[in-house]
Amino acid sequence: MIGSTKAQDVSLDKYLLHHDKLLRMPLLFIHKDSPQKRDVLLWLGDHGKANALDWPQIKMQLEAGYDVVTFDLRGWGETRMQYTAVSPDDPSLGKLDPEHAYANSISGVLANYVYNSLLVGRPYFFQMIDDSQIALQFSKLKLGRMPAAIAAEGDNYTLAGSIAEIFPEIKLVPSPSAKAMKWSELVENKQELWPIQYLLPNGAYVH
Repeated sequence: MIGSTKAQDVSLDKYLLHHDKLLRMPLLFIHKDSPQKRDVLLWLGDHGKANALDWPQIKMQLEAGYDVVTFDLRGWGETRMQYTAVSPDDPSLGKLDPEHAYANSISGVLANYVYNSLLVGRPYFFQMIDDSQIALQFSKLKLGRMPAAIAAEGDNYTLAGSIAEIFPEIKLVPSPSAKAMKWSELVENKQELWPIQYLLPNGAYVH
């Protein structure tokens, strides 16, 4: 644990988890004061763990009866790689804001990480699931509660759905503003731009 702050009846505890020798995972535990243990919800932000802009979503989960665990997937948030990609293949990349340029599926920084992960045989999509499992283990061992639900914003809703499939005891909270990505739809629609983090060998097929 590296810090804690409190506002009214809500506490925010910050942790830094060390795993796999050299990797670090910043994690927040946001919880209300309560005499009874509340269910824990795993929350996946679109660009890392929750921040001030995500407070309306976090507040909604707190009011729904959940305490919230949110963390940075590797390569996002505080673990983001401090580079800027410039590519002749995509001249418009330099005109994008830093967040969209970083995750650009053609020549963004994250794309290089994803391609390298395929070369070493550990696809980034599976690494994100590993990171989520580490957060689950932390919640179970440190907080004494296995998360009962998972919620996500933006592109990470696809990841949240996969985690809910792997761990049936974790309920996927529906999101009106997010939709799970389907490879079959990308192929049928001939869509060229999509979340690069979901690139998998043999991932694209049509039912």
